[in-house]
Amino acid sequence: MEYDQGIQTGVGKLIGWHEPDENRQWILKNKSRCLKDKRMTITEAVSRFIKDESLLSMGGFGHVRVSMAIIYEIIRQRKRNLTITGKTAVHDLDLLVGSGCVNTVEVAYSFGHELRGLSPASRRAVETGKCKISGEISNAGYQWRFLAAMMGVSFIPTRVMLGTDTFKKSSAKTVIDPFSGKPICLLPACYPDIAVIHVPRSDQFGNAQIDGIMVEDFELSRAARHLILTTEKIVDSKQIRQEPWKTVIPFYLVSAVIEVPFGSHPCQMPYLYFFDEDHIGEWLSVSTSDDGVQQYLDKYVYSVENFQQYLKLIGGDKKLAQLKRIEHFKEPMSAPWLKGKNEKKASTEPYSSTELLACVAARILEDKKSVFVGTGLPMIAAMLAQRTHAPNLLLFFEAGGIGPEMPVLPISVGDSRTFYHAVAASSMHDSMSMAQAGYIDYGFLGGAQIDMYGNLNTTVIGPYEHPKVRLPGSGGANDVGTLCNKTIIIMRQDKRRFLEKIDFLTTPGYLNGFNSREKIGLPVGSGPYRVISQLGVYGFDDKSKRMQLLSVHPGITIDQIKENSGFEIIIPNKISVTKPPLQKELAILKKIDPAGMVVGK
Repeated sequence: MEYDQGIQTGVGKLIGWHEPDENRQWILKNKSRCLKDKRMTITEAVSRFIKDESLLSMGGFGHVRVSMAIIYEIIRQRKRNLTITGKTAVHDLDLLVGSGCVNTVEVAYSFGHELRGLSPASRRAVETGKCKISGEISNAGYQWRFLAAMMGVSFIPTRVMLGTDTFKKSSAKTVIDPFSGKPICLLPACYPDIAVIHVPRSDQFGNAQIDGIMVEDFELSRAARHLILTTEKIVDSKQIRQEPWKTVIPFYLVSAVIEVPFGSHPCQMPYLYFFDEDHIGEWLSVSTSDDGVQQYLDKYVYSVENFQQYLKLIGGDKKLAQLKRIEHFKEPMSAPWLKGKNEKKASTEPYSSTELLACVAARILEDKKSVFVGTGLPMIAAMLAQRTHAPNLLLFFEAGGIGPEMPVLPISVGDSRTFYHAVAASSMHDSMSMAQAGYIDYGFLGGAQIDMYGNLNTTVIGPYEHPKVRLPGSGGANDVGTLCNKTIIIMRQDKRRFLEKIDFLTTPGYLNGFNSREKIGLPVGSGPYRVISQLGVYGFDDKSKRMQLLSVHPGITIDQIKENSGFEIIIPNKISVTKPPLQKELAILKKIDPAGMVVGK
């Protein structure tokens, strides 16, 4: 096969890169190798290390193990013109953009709150031009940028982002691999000016341990020039030395240590406290307007002197005790954003379209196989498959959970439920590397737009530079669609979503059809396997790779299939009818999702 030759370069701005020898010299001059007490206040740490125009990266994942205490202090000190960078950033980024502290973003997944919906404040800032996007990238892409920096090399090779607009809007390059002769993507190293990581415990020197998944914090802590640690508790160094295998971050990487109990609130701290859904819901409600953002900041940031006063304001010991109970399954979760979120089936209907989609997706998954699971319906489908015909199905989550036994539906792919009784609580690097190496059979995806070849858009609606709607971006979607052997796509079908040409190619399907996927350097034999909509189930023609109808759902006609697509779908002469959900399956779905986050109540 002839592959594309020559170097191609994305047009995204190169941020955070340093020549490796220059960075070595910086480390030699600025990073002490001796033990010293690094304890200080939040006010001092933010004032000393986070300067206007800094390149900032936050540890944790989404709403999980995020140092919100530092976020509020950054806002309180009115830092300006910050750039935030990294993998999935959610509540932290939303507040920093909404408050005007951050005006540039290069984050793989942003402007969304996973199951909770899109981010009003930060999306508004992007759509009105107040906040700029310096470039696009995937979750694995940023993880590996930090890995390159940690290793002290200029770049790292990978197979993600090839053939997509995600690559075109990134700072990566493609070259021909001198060993395989195939195209390969080169990701430039990224050295943030400052990283902030929240941990359960650290000593006064900065030797820190993490319980549960590391996400990308192992690499980030070694890539950043300065590292602020906030910790639930400062412990004696003897405790750290008794279990050194738990130490993820050693002292010589750390610039400051701050003890902040409940420092991740309203986000989750695995094994300690759950998300404060009431508070997150309050932010999502008021941040629909600039006035609402200002009212929130006046109440929770500017009118309080420190994080301890903030904790009293959100409900104090009573609220924090409740969050502890929910984290330990002693009380069910509830959330204001659940009201009216889910489809309600009519009393005469035996099941909803959401329940149908979950059951159809679950039946595709096979026992003794592996699946890369995303938020929402993919989680429900995988959990249903495990509880019916595929008890040995191995679940991978991008943040690092592998093989969990989840009692109920997680909110996030980084939620502590995703590594509950797991075989491993690992890292994003591990999960993504396993996908790239070929260990993951299936990957679940969704999208805002899809074309006839299964290419997906989750980045923008409308022109990229001036979007009508800014969507979260790739997150792990490009990685899953690139690296997993077979991808299953679940999305609603209509002419606004099933398009002849999508607005932005975030995640590769079969690109231009035929052998174009392999020609660009993507893994041989990989690609979209099934598309499941509320109308039917689709596969792809073996030769042309165009989407073709496999079955229609009960009560759906071929005319409805055609009327709700902006491109011509291949319609075979014989079409089967999808089997409806069984009562057993519906009962299991209710147990999986007792709060009705996806299937409703």
